[in-house]
Amino acid sequence: MNTAQVLVEMLKEYKVEHIFGVPGDTTMVLYDALYQARGEIKHIMARDERSASFMADAYARLAYKPGITEAPSGGARETAANLSGALA
Repeated sequence: MNTAQVLVEMLKEYKVEHIFGVPGDTTMVLYDALYQARGEIKHIMARDERSASFMADAYARLAYKPGITEAPSGGARETAANLSGALA
């Protein structure tokens, strides 16, 4: 079991149903693990990392569930910038 599989198992334990993000070269292992969990966690692809974080924020506010976003290493900067808005 690799780290991505452990992460997906943890997300399932927390009853996460959706994850928002953009595939990238550094997240392919995560997408393999999400593929194995298909039917349990639905991935919603965004146009860019900033959009993914906005989508996760809106989902969390409207559904009262965790809003999970992921981004490849280059897009983490865009995602981190939107965390301040999500915490407001």
